[in-house]
Amino acid sequence: MKTTRILNLFSFLFASALLVVSCQKNDALSDENSARVFATVENSSSAAALPDYDTYCISPDGPFVELSGSKTVYWGNSANPKWKTVSYVSYNTASSFVVEVTYTQSQGNASNTVSVTANGSTQSVASLASGSTATFSFPLPPGWSKGDTETFSVYQEGQQSPITMSDTYYLYELCCETLFSGQAVACGNQREAVYTFKTEDAVGYFKIQGGLTNFTGADAVVEVTGGSNITVSQSTPGNSTNRVIKVEGSAGGCEEIIIRIRWNSTNSGGIITGSWSVKDANGNDIAPEVAGLSCGG
Repeated sequence: MKTTRILNLFSFLFASALLVVSCQKNDALSDENSARVFATVENSSSAAALPDYDTYCISPDGPFVELSGSKTVYWGNSANPKWKTVSYVSYNTASSFVVEVTYTQSQGNASNTVSVTANGSTQSVASLASGSTATFSFPLPPGWSKGDTETFSVYQEGQQSPITMSDTYYLYELCCETLFSGQAVACGNQREAVYTFKTEDAVGYFKIQGGLTNFTGADAVVEVTGGSNITVSQSTPGNSTNRVIKVEGSAGGCEEIIIRIRWNSTNSGGIITGSWSVKDANGNDIAPEVAGLSCGG
């Protein structure tokens, strides 16, 4: 009987020891799990929400159609998680494909290299502070048209594992608007002005005409870009010091005609041109007149 009691006591003590060891082991595993590094990635893109490029167009000065996306990486432990996010906004203008990249992270430190690859070239910045945005601009290829694809990638390194994203953007064409504008480039004795004409619909005949003030010397140098069947003529009415410039021709729909004029003047400053107009074959204004230009506004 005594022997049996001793054996039972020994068995109880042994089982208790095993239970203690088991609890300690489970506690250790629990501590290990709480300190284990974890990383998850979230990725999103707004491509599905973009308007159809066959029916939508952009204004030369914007707003533009923006494709955005982002990726976030988490690391650390459950008691002290850390994260970093790289996001982008991409769009096209009349001449460029643009990608704006923003970097943020929980610790507020600067990122290492951030780069964008598009059109066969890579642009990068060596460092980008948390909360800051870098803009990368790539020239559009000659002859581009709506619906052409711009496949690009974004890369960020530093602060845990690198982030890489790629996406495809479909280009949007410019909306055609009828416009006529002028700009004074130089107002000294050597003067220069530029006029721009663009028509929404094709025009079989147009006449752009206006005057240059305080004209002196030989004929003005007139350079015309765009249009068809272009003719340029100059005249001086009466004994006036003004010179009349006339540009005639035709233009296709949404075609841009640029007229650059250089001439000598007897003085500097002030209004350097008279009013300029653009009319059709019936003498009707195609666009509003442009008032006299000056370098002051």
